[in-house]
Amino acid sequence: MSNAALARIATSQAALGAQYLKAGRYRLEVQAIRTKDGFKGLSAIAEVKVVTSERTQPNTEPTRPGLVASYVENVSDSKKNGGGRFKAFLMALAGAEEHEVSQDFIAKFTEAKQAGAFLLVDCDVFPKTLPEKDGRPGKVIEGYRWSNVSPTDAELAAIEAKRAAAKLPPLADALG
Repeated sequence: MSNAALARIATSQAALGAQYLKAGRYRLEVQAIRTKDGFKGLSAIAEVKVVTSERTQPNTEPTRPGLVASYVENVSDSKKNGGGRFKAFLMALAGAEEHEVSQDFIAKFTEAKQAGAFLLVDCDVFPKTLPEKDGRPGKVIEGYRWSNVSPTDAELAAIEAKRAAAKLPPLADALG
């Protein structure tokens, strides 16, 4: 192996197998949202902590409360619409309309201000069957249906306290 390859491996962050949400109905607390330019292209990633989970499929145990899972979309290929699915997640998280979601808006969530950190969002994860394509059999993947959570005053106070403890700006400043 070349020295360059050895250096790249040595300085890379170890890949700790990501946890993904299993089929179920969830209330999630966002931990962080970021973008990554990796081996398979550009990705948008939300790290979410399970607050509550409920079984929706008879043979699938949902991801249990307390675990942190990753919601990942590859946004490189516009035909696969990963960007559109991640946009739907951000819209539900922020309670925003599509016309409000600009590059500046997205940056507030993915960059240093982390406007989405500790916000709550509801999600239904369900099995979704992809059709056969190019002679390859169809496969079952997870589909996500996001919905907005309007925090109570107590939840909002808890969100602001967690943001302060994480040295993040108050929500009004992060969104401003």
